[in-house]
Amino acid sequence: MTASNDRIRLTISVSPDVHAAFSKMAEASGLSLSRVMGDWLADTNEAAQLVAQKMQQARAAPGLVLRELHAMTMGVADSLVAEQEARRALGGMRSSTGGARQAPRPSNTGGKVPTKAGKAGAGGRHG
Repeated sequence: MTASNDRIRLTISVSPDVHAAFSKMAEASGLSLSRVMGDWLADTNEAAQLVAQKMQQARAAPGLVLRELHAMTMGVADSLVAEQEARRALGGMRSSTGGARQAPRPSNTGGKVPTKAGKAGAGGRHG
């Protein structure tokens, strides 16, 4: 790992969309485009290292890495299904205890504002 002031200058090609996005970030932050892109890459370095490791493993044992990725994907899918089931169960509990209304009505606990009918009736109704 290099010290923060030991930076290596690179020349890279990016799409116009990528350039525009990072240019906006640079303008908004007051930093140079080079610094913003370099910092972004530094912030995502851990993920890049993981991807590089998995790519190296895939060259050596593609079946093993595919099984690992499948297991990770299934774990995420299982978590999503469990979350959806929990939300459905919670929704069912609300509807069984609260009738047709599933969420509490919003309320305004502030001051009262008279309606037009209230203004007309304030001095007594004349009919």
